[in-house]
Amino acid sequence: MAGPFEHIPMDGGGSADLYLLRYDDQGRLRSPEAAAEVRARVQDPGDVTDVFCFAHGWNNVFAQALDRYRGFATGFVTQGAAFGIPKPAPYRPLLVGAVWPSTSFVMPWEAGPQIAADPDPFGRQAAEVEELLELVTSSLEPARDQEFTEAVDGRRAVDAATAERIAEIAIEALRAGPDPDDGSPPPQPEDLLEAWAALDALARDGGAGAGGAPGSPPDGAPGTPGDGAAGDPGAAPIGFGTIGDHPHEAQPGAAGLDFDPRDLLRMATVWKMKARAGTVGAHGLGPLVEHVLTHSAARLHLIGHSFGARVVLSALTTAAAPRPAHCVLLLQPAVNRWCFAPHVAGTQRAGGFHGVLDKVTRPLMTTFSSHDAPLTRFFHLAMRGSHLGEPDFAGVGNTDLYGALGGFGPAGLTGLAVEEKAAVPGEGRYPLAGGARVIAVDGGVDINGLPAISGHGDISNPVTWWALHDLTRPD
Repeated sequence: MAGPFEHIPMDGGGSADLYLLRYDDQGRLRSPEAAAEVRARVQDPGDVTDVFCFAHGWNNVFAQALDRYRGFATGFVTQGAAFGIPKPAPYRPLLVGAVWPSTSFVMPWEAGPQIAADPDPFGRQAAEVEELLELVTSSLEPARDQEFTEAVDGRRAVDAATAERIAEIAIEALRAGPDPDDGSPPPQPEDLLEAWAALDALARDGGAGAGGAPGSPPDGAPGTPGDGAAGDPGAAPIGFGTIGDHPHEAQPGAAGLDFDPRDLLRMATVWKMKARAGTVGAHGLGPLVEHVLTHSAARLHLIGHSFGARVVLSALTTAAAPRPAHCVLLLQPAVNRWCFAPHVAGTQRAGGFHGVLDKVTRPLMTTFSSHDAPLTRFFHLAMRGSHLGEPDFAGVGNTDLYGALGGFGPAGLTGLAVEEKAAVPGEGRYPLAGGARVIAVDGGVDINGLPAISGHGDISNPVTWWALHDLTRPD
């Protein structure tokens, strides 16, 4: 459908048009009329001076994406009016929200269920496993699909030999090459089995989940605030572990005991969604970014949450444009913390998004928070590569090599990055003119007795709006 999907009221009267552009899992545009209108409008300097482009994380039916974008834009506008934050002159913004397929089941740390809590074996729990299986096997050739499906279908436990075989198949299909963020080689089957066991052990240690009380809802799961509002800081992500399903079943991690194949499905979906986010960014949003930077003078502001950070980073990386974007704000990004480094530890290459630092005018700003349980407790286990020669005790839980940018902040950026506590809205400012190319905002600090960023989904709040204001204000 052509035309803006919604109008966001602006302070002082008027409104900003919000367009939603939908992409499929290959980055193919599914909203051609709306996209054509955006392209035409940004070329008219009398119409558009600033383009704000958003990419959501995991929770992506169309209505939820709209709600996330509407909430962030409205909060941003309201805060600007409350503090009298100056705007460029002239200022005629246009908002674009990318909608890409990362369904509610596929992010195990955010939407994975507590299986024991659902007495209906044919309810949401079973539907989740079906969706995970379909997502993973869609990348397999027919013979591998048959072997994999027959090994895991309907099973709550497989022996070690079967676990190793299905791990081989998953790696072959989904992790065959070097990691695009950090260049690490793909895990060997034994590496993957170690991570599989570690994830389950983490769930065991936390009872119902990683660090949460039994029955705690996952951060961002249906029924909780999700991407668009502050999450329950005590809520724990559920989904990798299955303690409580069948108390008499053996759990992975001890020699000779069985592995629950659902945990591997959940881990493999993380790999799949990571790759999909990159594809959507490069082939979907990338051409629009290139158009704005080539055929207009509008300032381009990119904002991405979780795997949406990978969408906007991939878009900017692949865009061949004569000028840089104005700013990039990453909110709890689910990308490797070495992704901007000129030299990644243990490899002979730069981080996958190092080149982005030369394609943005203002310092790239990224948040991280110790309260983000998915990115501080799970990400490095699911995304680890091969040992890279480090001691075995560091291989599985190595947050230095495999940690998330949104969990621990950037690595390998000596002299290029600065870490700042989250600024108090209306009071603090960030050192945009200090020479750093990356400003890492610590959202784990308290402001007025509450965490600045209380969880993975808490990315539309006064602290994040203030960060975007700092990046976009003319002074």
